[in-house]
Amino acid sequence: MQRTSAIQSTSTVEPHIQYEDNYDGSSIWIVFRKMLFFTLLMTIAPLGSFFIAKDYIFQGIFHISSSSSYTYSAIVAVIVVHIVLISFLIVAFREDIPEKKKSIDPTKRSTGKQD
Repeated sequence: MQRTSAIQSTSTVEPHIQYEDNYDGSSIWIVFRKMLFFTLLMTIAPLGSFFIAKDYIFQGIFHISSSSSYTYSAIVAVIVVHIVLISFLIVAFREDIPEKKKSIDPTKRSTGKQD
């Protein structure tokens, strides 16, 4: 007499995307280059925007006093930092490595066999 269980196995509950274990080094370098780019952008863009806004925009064009131009330039630099952070998050969440995942037919059982 064979015993049947009312509880389904966890193989039918698993998501229908499997990740392959054969990662190559190119995906690591892609991530490293993106991280290096945003790290450099995070250091250069706020500093550059601060001094450009202070010297050329607020003191040069608008003729604002030195103490006020520091305040306004700091606000510009903070806005630039937020723009860089938001763009990094957008790039990070949109990152897709299509060769790393493959779709599985939901009717197949998880037996480890592949077509």
